[in-house]
Amino acid sequence: MKPVVHVVGAGLAGLAAALAVARSGHAVHLYEAAPQAGGRCRSFHDPVLDRVIDNGSHLLLGVNRVALDYLKASGGLDFVHALPPRIHFAHVGNGHTWTASPTRLPVSAWEVLRAVWPGGGTVAQRLGSCRGFADFWQPLCLAIMNTAPAAADARLFARVLRAILLGGRAGFRGYAFPHGLSAALIDPALARLGELGAGIHFGQRLTGISQQWLTFAERAVSLGKNDRVILALPPWALESLLPDNGNFDTETITNVHFRLPHAHTLSHPLGLIGGMGQWLFVRGDVASVTISAAQTPPDAAILWREIAPVLDLHLPLPPHRVVQEKRATLRHTPSSSRRRPGPTTDRDGVFLAGDWLASPWPCTMESAISSGLAAARLALGRDDLRLS
Repeated sequence: MKPVVHVVGAGLAGLAAALAVARSGHAVHLYEAAPQAGGRCRSFHDPVLDRVIDNGSHLLLGVNRVALDYLKASGGLDFVHALPPRIHFAHVGNGHTWTASPTRLPVSAWEVLRAVWPGGGTVAQRLGSCRGFADFWQPLCLAIMNTAPAAADARLFARVLRAILLGGRAGFRGYAFPHGLSAALIDPALARLGELGAGIHFGQRLTGISQQWLTFAERAVSLGKNDRVILALPPWALESLLPDNGNFDTETITNVHFRLPHAHTLSHPLGLIGGMGQWLFVRGDVASVTISAAQTPPDAAILWREIAPVLDLHLPLPPHRVVQEKRATLRHTPSSSRRRPGPTTDRDGVFLAGDWLASPWPCTMESAISSGLAAARLALGRDDLRLS
């Protein structure tokens, strides 16, 4: 008898696992504690701005192949916009702008070599003495790792840089979400799962797991002898379910959304140098600034004074909304990289998924979706299982 796969957690990792299982022809049930899917990657209507905004701004690159496969499998690729293979930057202090591409970086070749083949330690230890540290490596590290260079794992940072640079123009190409994260990453996957006959259950908080039962706050689900369970949950949610998965320090990501008086023409994400934020995204009449590893909520007025000239707007502080994800990612130190666990557990038929697991990527959409696929492969004993 084919096993039924039970996936707990409907963030990107859980959605990817469920989609991979359902596409293979196996029965799957997806459970989520919240009333909606998406976890830390979703859209919602904000009453202050009267707009649909994302709880965090995200950008895919062409080198994120598993995430792109997920979008193809779900139908979400129709809601993604491919960008030219270059990244735009602006210095909020002096107004200087430039672009970066795989063959044109604003630092010396020696600095690039030092970055992509490090000897260990932290990013600051490897690159802190470089001329381009303050204006390039430091903001890039924050943007990629969501960890300050003084603590960030140089080896993990280097792996990401190598993947991006060796991916050429196709790997450097960005993919934006002009209709929001849910429209591309969440809603199509849920619709496809429904078409494939998957069971989707919201408002189901897992409180216990045994060989025979999944126990939720308001009901219990019996597990068959051949059934498999994928726990697509963050480490703090696993503490009471599966002990000894390790305690990890986490970092915050803050997004500040500004309602503009009219739609703006900025059509690409903009890397910000010299200010509080790392990235500026504009969707219609909403400008969103991402601030990585911020310990306290930012002063929106100061942030607006930094980005308004970049947008060529000379206006007082507009309506705005601050969204802070307290535990957005791991703090990607050398120690945490060594301790990230794999997808197996000490319980037969129970597997893990999540962006925090061992990966060549930091906590990103790519690592989340890849972990879901890896867990689905283990659950079904299918190394050849793919998302598209």
